[in-house]
Amino acid sequence: MLSRTIRSHGGTQSLKDCLSTLLSLEIIEPSQEIYLISPFLSNTPIMDNRLKQYSDLLPIVEGNFIYLSDIIKTLAWKKVKIRIICNPERKETKDFLKLLGSDVEIRELKNNHEKGLVTSNFYIHGSMNFTYSGININGENVRVTFLTAEVNQALMSARARWEEADG
Repeated sequence: MLSRTIRSHGGTQSLKDCLSTLLSLEIIEPSQEIYLISPFLSNTPIMDNRLKQYSDLLPIVEGNFIYLSDIIKTLAWKKVKIRIICNPERKETKDFLKLLGSDVEIRELKNNHEKGLVTSNFYIHGSMNFTYSGININGENVRVTFLTAEVNQALMSARARWEEADG
């Protein structure tokens, strides 16, 4: 399957499972650069690690749950260039960004409503903010693609958005 649309409705697991799988694959075979574009962000749990099944994959992470910040920090530790475009004025987002450290680049883009995660391996985009509510509660519609042409186009577009954004 080269692309898929996921419609989540509060409490469904398919979106969270998809993110867990995509981000695990990204940690195994990291891209050189990743763009996370989301007006709002929060440090939401992505993976349940109570059985320690992700411990070898994320050796710098401790605890029963693996959070979005843990995944981003692991990718940065693996020398991936992480670029985040968001609205850093929202308290929840500001708190999240403080967890990431200096290896992650952050920019603000005024009036941005676009949401997505772009790597050289995949592109996920749609209505979902990368927050607890966006991933776990809200009814969302996202599309994941592995189609090379679409992923490359999304990377070029993300780079352009990055240049537009205030650093």
